[in-house]
Amino acid sequence: MKFFLLSAIALFASATTAQTNNTFTVFDDRARTLIEEDEFLLFFQNAKVNRACHEQNANYISSLKAGQYSTSAFYNCFRTLDQINEFIDTLVAQNSNLVSKFAISKTYKGATIYGYKLTKGHSKSLYFQALQHAREWVAGLHTAPGRAGALQLAKRFHNM
Repeated sequence: MKFFLLSAIALFASATTAQTNNTFTVFDDRARTLIEEDEFLLFFQNAKVNRACHEQNANYISSLKAGQYSTSAFYNCFRTLDQINEFIDTLVAQNSNLVSKFAISKTYKGATIYGYKLTKGHSKSLYFQALQHAREWVAGLHTAPGRAGALQLAKRFHNM
């Protein structure tokens, strides 16, 4: 009886979808969702635009210069976690006298979680935290300007 009821509900949902001209889409054969066709196309158009942005701004790492981090082409696109890590690792390499990288822990899947310390040896410090929740993926990208700006200020005061 339970199976019949679930089948009837699924049939009704499919029929309703067909009646209202919504698109019934299956992603990765795992989840079935109702989504407007134009929203579906918009998602792929946005991805295409971001890929084009990555191609146009591919040399952002080699163009990074101390004191000019906040104007980097890195900020022209949404970046992947690997690109964000590469950017921060470059900041660390270029400013090893002010910034250090250290392992904090491991993720559930075994990836290393890193911390970065910006200091000249004094007790005051800055703390940035991002990417602790799956749906906050863009937070990592948005903390990068804060880190880069803080590094630029520290570099300026360090050189005085």
